Amino acid sequence: MMNPSEQTYTITPTYIDDLTRTIGALQHLQVLMAAWNDPTLADVAHLVGSMQQDFGPCESLEHVIQALVGCHLTSQMPCRLSRQARQEIAV
Repeated sequence: MMNPSEQTYTITPTYIDDLTRTIGALQHLQVLMAAWNDPTLADVAHLVGSMQQDFGPCESLEHVIQALVGCHLTSQMPCRLSRQARQEIAV
C-alpha cells in the first residue's frame, strides 16, 4: 500500500512529429495487447478489421469508444445490481 505522503506523477509523453506519435501509439498497443503473447501488426489489423466490420470503416474513434464503454457498462449492471441488493439486505 502506498504511504499517504508519497505522491506519484505521470508525465504525458510529448510527441513532436508523426514518427514519434506512431512509435508512441504502437508502444501503447503493445502494452494493451501484452496478453496476446508478442502481438504482431497482423493482430492489430485483425482487431481493427473486426471493429470496422462492427461499426463501419468511416466511424469516428470517439463513437466507437463511447459505444464500447456503453457495452462495458451494460455488462457490469447485473453484477452491480446484485452487489447493491446484497448490501441492502445486510443493512
